[in-house]
Amino acid sequence: MAFPLPRITAAGLTRRGLFAGFMLMLAACAPQGDLGRPAPNVLNDEIMPWAGRHAARLREEPVSGYPFTDAEREMRQMGYALMMPTHPFDRWNQFWAELRRTRIGDPVATDPDPRGYCRTLAREDYRSSRTRFIRMTDDMRADRQRIRPFCEKARQVMEADRVREGAIRHIPTLTPVEIRSANDRIAENRTIVSWVRHGLRQHADAYRCALNTQLVATPEPDAVMAERELAGLEADIRDFDRVCAGGSGRGSIGVEQAPPRYYPRGAPPADEQIISK
Repeated sequence: MAFPLPRITAAGLTRRGLFAGFMLMLAACAPQGDLGRPAPNVLNDEIMPWAGRHAARLREEPVSGYPFTDAEREMRQMGYALMMPTHPFDRWNQFWAELRRTRIGDPVATDPDPRGYCRTLAREDYRSSRTRFIRMTDDMRADRQRIRPFCEKARQVMEADRVREGAIRHIPTLTPVEIRSANDRIAENRTIVSWVRHGLRQHADAYRCALNTQLVATPEPDAVMAERELAGLEADIRDFDRVCAGGSGRGSIGVEQAPPRYYPRGAPPADEQIISK
């Protein structure tokens, strides 16, 4: 069955353009906290998530109206440092990653460039040429230490999602909006895991770029230590799905797989209340 496409007018395009410009400015102003996490404030905690939910709805991506569970919120907080560019002065890529994190930007169009870390590290002025190798080794070690705690929390969230799915099948009084919000949250949770996996691979590409560049620019014995740490990180990434799934065989939604026309029936009826955070 074919579904009619929405009629797009010049006024609609203008409103969308103004909305997009406003959200880009928000992302550019977002302050960062420690460990790559967003700094707790009204902009990061309320305004940008609100704008991101509306932007995702415009792209017809899953957006749940339910509040986060404690585990869902903690999983997102733990995953931020693995999604975001590693170097604190890689401002341009942090901007694009922030658009993805908040869902203000399309997750494919706002994909950061892994070479940003490589270039930023090369531009920094260090007194010792060893420092760059030590810096990238410390960054890789920090990434590796974050993977297992994130996966433990992700498994906890996936177990709760299995409870959700069972409840949807066995509670006959649920409304269509409640069922849709539950399914949307399951999709959102899987997407977070995919974004973290994708971010880790970008981190590994960034470290490889930096290591290769510095081996040519300033070869030092410390490069061996960095190479070993990178090999360990790449092995952890290959093992990521098994560790995060906990042997459950659970699938995931990829960054590039936000389903178009997710709501084929269009908007809910006028008398159907929308659940909002």
